[in-house]
Amino acid sequence: MLNRLTDSFPAPNTAASRPVCHCLRVEEDEIRDAIDDGELHTVRQVTASCGAGGGCTACHRHIKRFLAEAARQRAAQEQVEMEPVFGFA
Repeated sequence: MLNRLTDSFPAPNTAASRPVCHCLRVEEDEIRDAIDDGELHTVRQVTASCGAGGGCTACHRHIKRFLAEAARQRAAQEQVEMEPVFGFA
């Protein structure tokens, strides 16, 4: 369901992390933390960091989505940091 205030999907429930990589029993929080802590950019890097994606590869689509979300957040943060403080170019 879309959130009417932000026109986006609601944030995932962080209270209970869901398993993403069933083969190696790696949960969503573990994957997201590995991506954020290591500034990872590929599924292979995630697999090396936390093991997720090293089994049947069914979770690769989820890992790719997490990587894309993290890349968007990093790009947005870099944009904010690059904006002039007083509005001057």
